Amino acid sequence: MIKNLFSKLFNFLTNQLTDTQIKISSLVLVILTVLAGSGYLVLTTWYRPLGPSLALSTSTAVVTSQGTPLPGETLTPTVVPVCGAPPTLTILVTGVASQDYLYGLADAIRLVRVDFQTQTVSVLALPRDLWVEIPGIEDQGITVGKINQAYFYGTQGMGYYGGSGYGSGLLALTLQENFGVWTDHYLAVNLESFVQIIDTIGGIDIYLGGDVYRRVYGEPELFLKAGSHHLDGKQAEMLARQRIQIGDFGRIDNQTVILKGIAAKMLTPSGIKAIPDLVAQLKRNVMTDLSPDQISQLVCLAGKIDYQEDVSFETLPGALMNQTLVFDPAMNINTSALIGNTAGIRSLIVDYQAGIWP
Repeated sequence: MIKNLFSKLFNFLTNQLTDTQIKISSLVLVILTVLAGSGYLVLTTWYRPLGPSLALSTSTAVVTSQGTPLPGETLTPTVVPVCGAPPTLTILVTGVASQDYLYGLADAIRLVRVDFQTQTVSVLALPRDLWVEIPGIEDQGITVGKINQAYFYGTQGMGYYGGSGYGSGLLALTLQENFGVWTDHYLAVNLESFVQIIDTIGGIDIYLGGDVYRRVYGEPELFLKAGSHHLDGKQAEMLARQRIQIGDFGRIDNQTVILKGIAAKMLTPSGIKAIPDLVAQLKRNVMTDLSPDQISQLVCLAGKIDYQEDVSFETLPGALMNQTLVFDPAMNINTSALIGNTAGIRSLIVDYQAGIWP
C-alpha cells in the first residue's frame, strides 16, 4: 500500500512540478514513506537515532557569536547553515563484506563531510589495508591490525567491543585514536543491499580508465576492459572488490567510479521512480545512528546541491603510505599492509574536517 501511495504521489509530481522541484520533493517523499512505514513519524521518535549511537566525543560545534571587532576590523557575516542543520556533519560510511552485520570486514571505508554552510559534500576514501592501533579490545589480546579488521572485531558476532555502535563504533574509535577523526554518525551497507540497490535502479553506467582483472584458479583473468560499461549489481560488486594488479588504491578508484555511477543514476527520472522498491530493502539492510530529523536535513541539502559542482571524491595521498609485510599477532601470520605516516595523515584529516583540504 505504501509503495502504491508513493507511486501516485510521484506521478502527480511529474505532471505538476519542475525538474528541480521533482528531485527535491521525491527525495522528501521517500524519507517520509520509510519513516511512516516504520512508525517513526511519531513525535517522540523523530529525534531518536535509528541504531545504537556512537559513544564518542565530537568536535562539531555551532558558532553562536562572532565576538567584538577590533578597531578597523570588519567581521564577515556568519553563514547560516541551511535545512535547520548544524554547520557540518562527518559520517563514517562502510561497505561491509557480509550478507548481514553479525560479522564482516569493512571492505570500503569512506568519511563523508557534509557542509550545510557551503552546501557541499566531500567524500574521503580510506584504504582498508592501513595498519593501525586498535583500541578498546586489549583484553582480547588485540592491539593492532588493518583498519578493516577494526570493524570486524567490533561486530556483534565477535563480541569483543563493549562500546556502542558495534563494528562502526570500534572503527570510529580506531580512526579517532590514530588520526584524530571526529565522527558524528555512521552508516553501514552490506553486500546484499549494495547489489539490490544497483539492480533496482536498473544498473549503472561507468567508464574505466584501465583494464580490471579478477583471480580465477589462482591466476589473473580479464574481467572488464577499459572503457564504458553498463553494470548490474553483481558486476558492480565484483568490480568494487577486485584489486588484482591494481592494489588497494586502484580498488578505491574503481569504488569511487561506482559511487559516482550510483549518484548519477539516482538523480535521473528512472532512478527516482525506482525509489519505492528500494524502501523495504534499505530498511532491512542498512545500519545507521542517524535520526529521522537528521535524515530529513540531508535530504533537504540533496535538493539544493549540484552533483557535478558540489560533491567531491578524494583519496589519501599514496606518498603518506608504504606497502610492506607486517606480522599480525592476532592471526599469527605475516600480511601485506600499508604503513602510514601517522602525523602526516592526522594533519591532513584535521584540514579535511575543517574544510581546508582539499
